Amino acid sequence: MMTLIDRTATTARYLSQRPAERLRIGVTPHQVVFRQNKATLRYFPSTHPQGQQHTPIFVSMPLINKWEVWDLLPGRSVMEDLTSAGVPVYLLDWGTPGPEDQAITLGKLVDDLLVRMFDRARRHAGQALDAVGYCVGGTFLAVHLSRHESARRAAFVCTPIDFHASGRLAVWAQPSCFPVDAAIDGFGNYPGRVIREAFSWLRPEGQTRKWVGLWEKIEDPEFRDLWAALEKWNTDAVDFPGEAYREYVKRCYFENTLLKHVGDPGVWMLDGKPVDLQNAKIEAHSIAADRDHIVPPAAAHALAETWGGAVTTKTVKGGHVAIAANGVISKSLLEWIRR
Repeated sequence: MMTLIDRTATTARYLSQRPAERLRIGVTPHQVVFRQNKATLRYFPSTHPQGQQHTPIFVSMPLINKWEVWDLLPGRSVMEDLTSAGVPVYLLDWGTPGPEDQAITLGKLVDDLLVRMFDRARRHAGQALDAVGYCVGGTFLAVHLSRHESARRAAFVCTPIDFHASGRLAVWAQPSCFPVDAAIDGFGNYPGRVIREAFSWLRPEGQTRKWVGLWEKIEDPEFRDLWAALEKWNTDAVDFPGEAYREYVKRCYFENTLLKHVGDPGVWMLDGKPVDLQNAKIEAHSIAADRDHIVPPAAAHALAETWGGAVTTKTVKGGHVAIAANGVISKSLLEWIRR
């Protein structure tokens, strides 16, 4: 049994080796099907011994983080779990925007980029697709599917719909606390590092738990690898295209317009066309995590109040990111896929 001094020394030596920098994440075999500007459509083929067993799915990941959170390590990968079960996956990696991308609008992402990516995925698959959205990638997917018939059905994982039910984040992301116009006018693209720090301050004790957890389990190589993988992913923040972020914050956090419908005061007009989730008629499934402090279950399951098609909901145990690393997302999605 290690003494306190030995445990501390071992932890210090481990961190001095910069494990997160040396670790590779996102290693599940796949190929690039299509690129547009910085965005990439990645195809993960079925690895089931008998080939494809289920309808291919199109996955819309969040813009604010790298896609590898769903492909951290062998044995800790949503991509690996889905493809080994016979589910081909087309994953939208939004990429890393540069200063030249700050004028990209939300309409450009929802009504142009997503349309092109879905079209390429369908043509490559040779059949209709199911769709899955995670976090804000799910929000954009929901808006897209209310305007375009791109998928047979959809699942939304930890996807904010009622932004005023987002707890502390909903309080912070209001005009009195967040001058978004000044921020975008000053930064251009909204810095990913600022978004990351804001999320960490939602639960400041989580930073302490992270380091204490490593110290307590420093002898466990599997825990060390997962810790390093999550650290690598979390520190690799992605900037948000400025004009798209300006509209996203105003229409979603400030005005909570996804709960509004055509005819309601203040309905969201995106590129001259109203956003109304009641226009989406396909079946939808909402998956929320009971300890999610970024998108609480109430914020996610509000989909049932505003979606035009049939909606089912499920609340799983875990947090916003943890359910990607511990197999909960994989299990929940496979249950939905097999229905």
